[in-house]
Amino acid sequence: AAAEGQVRVTVPARARSGPVEVVASTGRARGPRLTISAPPESADGSVPAEQVPADGIFPIRGAHDYGTFVNSFGGGRGHQGQDVLARCGTPLVAALAGTVIQATSQSRAGNYVVVQTAGGASYAYLHMAAAALVEKGDRVRAGQRLGDVGSTGRSSACHLHFEWWTAPGWYRGGKPVDPLQSLPRR
Repeated sequence: AAAEGQVRVTVPARARSGPVEVVASTGRARGPRLTISAPPESADGSVPAEQVPADGIFPIRGAHDYGTFVNSFGGGRGHQGQDVLARCGTPLVAALAGTVIQATSQSRAGNYVVVQTAGGASYAYLHMAAAALVEKGDRVRAGQRLGDVGSTGRSSACHLHFEWWTAPGWYRGGKPVDPLQSLPRR
């Protein structure tokens, strides 16, 4: 139970920042603007294992925005991922546990990592600020830090280009799917 003058709130996973309305037994009161923030993290930017929900974790550990239609999956140009805008240097973590199948750099993707889950789906994290903190073949847990948001490769702003591919995986016969449809926005 909340202490006098405090309110305990459950925020839906898909909630965004905005005004808050509090309903109490004495009537309605409009509260301050709500800001959705990342859960506490360890000194290296990773999320402690006990704080990772079973359905995964949002890959950016800080303030972020989804931009406009052009940044979305499809985006009017066959965009195969979701761009999530954030400050350069914001920590990136693995959304789900898996094995690193790519950790390299490419002219369009910049520095990037691809993690394949046990079920064969793949998650790609592109335009990272520097080389990944993990290597090909490494097993990673959900919430483990992979690197930082950047603007490497063919990029015009600091952001994470995030892709989800069905099994058998990223450019291995799978198909790209809108990653934000299934991933918690925590």
